[in-house]
Amino acid sequence: MRIGIDVRKEWDGGIGRYIRNLVSGLESAGEVEKLHVWAKPGSRMFHRHSERFYPHVEKAGLYRIWEQVSLARKVKRVDIDLYHEPHYVIPFSTGVPLIVTVHDVIHLVFPKGPLYRIYAALQMGHAVRNARAIITPSEFSRRELIRFFPKAAGKTFPILHGLEASFSPESTGEDERIKQMLGLPEAYLFYVGNHKPHKNLLQLLDICREVFKRYPMFFLCLTGNKEDEGGAVNSAASQHGFENRVRFLGDLDNETLQVCYRHARVFVFPSLYEGFGFPPLEAMACGTPVVAFRVASLPEVIGDGGILVPPQDGKAFYDALTFLLQDSEARSAWGTKGVLRARKFRWEHSLHEHLSLYHRVLSGPLV
Repeated sequence: MRIGIDVRKEWDGGIGRYIRNLVSGLESAGEVEKLHVWAKPGSRMFHRHSERFYPHVEKAGLYRIWEQVSLARKVKRVDIDLYHEPHYVIPFSTGVPLIVTVHDVIHLVFPKGPLYRIYAALQMGHAVRNARAIITPSEFSRRELIRFFPKAAGKTFPILHGLEASFSPESTGEDERIKQMLGLPEAYLFYVGNHKPHKNLLQLLDICREVFKRYPMFFLCLTGNKEDEGGAVNSAASQHGFENRVRFLGDLDNETLQVCYRHARVFVFPSLYEGFGFPPLEAMACGTPVVAFRVASLPEVIGDGGILVPPQDGKAFYDALTFLLQDSEARSAWGTKGVLRARKFRWEHSLHEHLSLYHRVLSGPLV
């Protein structure tokens, strides 16, 4: 097979992790003869050295009409059998069968404003009409997409994401150095993700206010910066009077992220909407107990590997947290459950399902 794929969102949160894993897997898959990728200038994709790997520059900005025109022109210039767009904004035309991955419909459920919602609805509708097949990372996202676009029903396939084997509870020789470099406190709760409203971090701060009263030595560490999404988290922490107990760790590479997971007492994930949810899976793989709300795709991912509580039930979330914080044996037991659960999500299996779908699309109509 000769495959084309747009990788410009390679560092965009969970989508970026998905793209990087997919590209690595396809590049090493024996049945892929050529892999053409379109990347932003300066991308690390241009440092790969493989006879079957062909990187191309795409300067068009994301979420712009020009990107759909530019990509359509460039895709048609190369000799490929299939084009895979890992995001719902697809080229206007490719000349070959198109597969699109729709990770979620967050821009329809929690839009920044009416114009954002209109744009997302138009683009998703365009993708649904023109894709030969649609991939979602969970059954929840498949149902959500069909709820908004019923015509997607016959050609939408859930393929769960996989996790790299490097996420492990085993410490390395770098753990202590990285902890010191970051200034990690001895006892902390950990959150990974952006600070957008649907992540529900303001409710997490309300919960932490009560946790800090009971456990005055604890901190909340989270990825991102104080200014993310308007600085709402930092402002709320200041209003609560415990801004000195909240640590913003910025953007973390994989090695540093794993250290933060491994040494956290509990991983907290108050999100109200996820198409998949890489962070709780990563935390479980690192042996850290997880507390999250039982919403969206999270039951599919976390399953029996973490503590799931009713949506937006702050007391239940607090009770689950304090249960783990006061009982080291319970933390250890839930950490072990998480590791066992995370082992079910291997990237090799996800890649196999992607390749199987590629073959199905190339062999003819799916229905």
